Amino acid sequence: MTEPRYFEISIVRWCGEFVCGRVTRAFFDYWKGRPEEDLAAFMTNWDQDGRETGVPPARSDGSTPDNWDEFDDVEHISNAVTNNNIIRVMEVEPDGSDGGFRQKPGGFEEDFEITAIASDMPDTFLTCVRSIEVDQDTDNPANPVIVSKALAKGVDTVARCETTGPFDIRKLSISYIDFDGDDVVESLAYDGVMLETEGDYWHGKGMVVYLGDLHTWSPEDSDAAPAASNVKAPGKLRLLAGTLWPSLRTALGAIFSLFGFPVFVLAMIGAAKYLQLFNLIEFKGWALAIIETQADVLDEIAEAAAAYGVKIPALLADLAVMYLSVGNTMAKAEKGDLLSVDNDDSDHWALFKEWIIRGRVDSLLLSLPKITRDGFVRLVWPLMVLYRLKTPFVVSGPGPSGDTISSSVPRRELADFAKMVTEAHGTWKGQSIQDFRQIFVWHVVLVLGATALSAYAFKLLG
Repeated sequence: MTEPRYFEISIVRWCGEFVCGRVTRAFFDYWKGRPEEDLAAFMTNWDQDGRETGVPPARSDGSTPDNWDEFDDVEHISNAVTNNNIIRVMEVEPDGSDGGFRQKPGGFEEDFEITAIASDMPDTFLTCVRSIEVDQDTDNPANPVIVSKALAKGVDTVARCETTGPFDIRKLSISYIDFDGDDVVESLAYDGVMLETEGDYWHGKGMVVYLGDLHTWSPEDSDAAPAASNVKAPGKLRLLAGTLWPSLRTALGAIFSLFGFPVFVLAMIGAAKYLQLFNLIEFKGWALAIIETQADVLDEIAEAAAAYGVKIPALLADLAVMYLSVGNTMAKAEKGDLLSVDNDDSDHWALFKEWIIRGRVDSLLLSLPKITRDGFVRLVWPLMVLYRLKTPFVVSGPGPSGDTISSSVPRRELADFAKMVTEAHGTWKGQSIQDFRQIFVWHVVLVLGATALSAYAFKLLG
């Protein structure tokens, strides 16, 4: 008899909690002309006594829900999305405990990009079971609603299937709800068998709250799915051109910071000494005096350290300054992404194991307390550079759900991400993309360029 095989299926990267509920016209009119930040503050204020007073009731019975996730009479779902996500399949085996499983050594393991494989999959692979569309531009809604989306990144919608043969991705079926631009997974099935799903871990990336006029569709309402958007997303050349200034701006901001500028100047002087050593530039006059002064200072520091039994060669001191200068720039670049994630409630040990098992440097960084990450990046920035070769882009601005995000995007997925945002909003506007590869190169170029220009200027002065 053939032994059964078990496979864990998880959808990785974007997930969240999505809520939509009907509100009274008075509630809609009260908030429609107000800043979205005020509405979000009202909805997410868990202290009812601290809520803004004078707000009309949200429901026709005169009541207003206490929490944002209770405005959910239209839809409430927490799951991963199919947009720009990965299906991760890993073979597992019973671990001997009551219903527990562990990864099978040497077993099947593979990641599938949903957007990359969707066109070659059966029609049952992705099925829209409901569409919720909210018109935010109207002032006279027929069905006023409020939408709340708590967007996150991580591993969600985890299921396990049992089969007697190898895993076949073509047998997987994903049913989803088009939740106003976010295709939220409703259920998974493998080879026609429904799978029980659960969550795993995620890191909050932002929340968006907005009002609008509800338009909804389901198989019971129509025999055809909503028409796809014909809006054209930006091409690769336009996207890459758009990374030049944000990347340079980040490098300049790091260099001219309170800590960065003195270290940059010292690194520039150190670079000048070795460029002169290899006859790449020539120093005279004031420039030569500055170089010699810096060398004398380093010699004195080395002599002072030697008195305590510590040997610090001048070359090592120069290299340390150059190293810290680059580390400062890389920390500045990471500030809006990995360094800003609040994950105090996350399983830090699970994140650390994710780094050990899969080599994910972002998981290693997120396993650390937030207060220590800045120093960690400064000290081990080469590790971050290697990680960013695969995930070089950080997109800031309006995201797929309309909220302002700062999110890492892998090298091969930038165009797909831009397409997803464009289809959700009808335009690609307001986004800023920085490329970590460029930031590193810009830093080196600025150090060498400033060194050469300074040498030339001092040469002219005599």
